[in-house]
Amino acid sequence: MTKKTTAPAETENNDFISSGLLSLIKWCKQHKQGLLTALVILVLAAVVGYAYYSHQKKITENSWAAYYKAQVALATQGQEAGFAQMDSISVEFPASPAAQYAQLLKGDILYANENFAQAADVYASLTSSANETVRTVATLSQAASLQAMQDYKTSADLMQQFIQNNPNSFALPQAYQTLAISQELVGDKTAAINTYKHILEAYAKTYFGTFAKEKLTQLQK
Repeated sequence: MTKKTTAPAETENNDFISSGLLSLIKWCKQHKQGLLTALVILVLAAVVGYAYYSHQKKITENSWAAYYKAQVALATQGQEAGFAQMDSISVEFPASPAAQYAQLLKGDILYANENFAQAADVYASLTSSANETVRTVATLSQAASLQAMQDYKTSADLMQQFIQNNPNSFALPQAYQTLAISQELVGDKTAAINTYKHILEAYAKTYFGTFAKEKLTQLQK
């Protein structure tokens, strides 16, 4: 009968593990209060985090519900009632996406009704938004409003600044077109031609390219 023996390395390894566990247990006992405190902090952090998430989610839901109600008020009670509710969203849910889109809608309605100065003011209040889409649409809409007010120079300056600060924007074709039209209307024919040429070269196969080509034909007669 062969007697089974335990290899020295295995024995040493088991002793090391046992020693490590004992040391860990001893340390935990010595620092029991600290560990309990840390555990409580972690639990509280998790609870607070979940509560904050739930709160933010509820605020978001309520803000969009208010936006929907404003649209209903606009359709059923008229512009004054609709605008009042749109403005109340900005007060109750400041800087929220719902509040910003409500103001964009307000600006669009004012523009459609040819209240260009009021529309420009509404759009201007959104041009520093953290939301890129809101900021972009508001800036281009403000320029269009200024153009409709025959303030062509300010409109052109605004578009030149936008183009310089947003070289990769999805709205560049529209910005260049607004710029070219304002340059043309203010009487700067050379600048308008150069801008239309850029549009034709950069966006040849789009509506903007077609528009620029027609304009160049007119201006270069």
